Amino acid sequence: MANECLFEVSERTAFPLRVSFFDENSEAVAPTSATYRIDDEASKTAILSTTNFPSLTSVVDLWITSDQNFIVRTRNKFEIRTVTVQWVYESENGPTPANDEYKYKIKNLYGVVDVPSASLSPSSSTSPSV
Repeated sequence: MANECLFEVSERTAFPLRVSFFDENSEAVAPTSATYRIDDEASKTAILSTTNFPSLTSVVDLWITSDQNFIVRTRNKFEIRTVTVQWVYESENGPTPANDEYKYKIKNLYGVVDVPSASLSPSSSTSPSV
């Protein structure tokens, strides 16, 4: 399974994933619609639910965020993420659906912990106390 992966990334690291769209003849096409989702393969956890692509060109760089690259089960040495892509393009037969998937491995790093997003608490307000 791990040797099917495109590459390895360290946990909590963001990166662009280049997605290319092709027709039934393996020619590049710009889809008329396209969605993607991200799942953890072993636990079947949905990391990102079905989402529309930011643009509809034959090649799109999806930004996979550091928040999407967390380790689901902290005892795992690594986890496999699957990005499932579905699109529709126009062919001589009319609207034609197509699918693909991209897999990558997330390496669990000792010492990297989940840190909540920074936010202002009421006690750290800039307004003076009365």
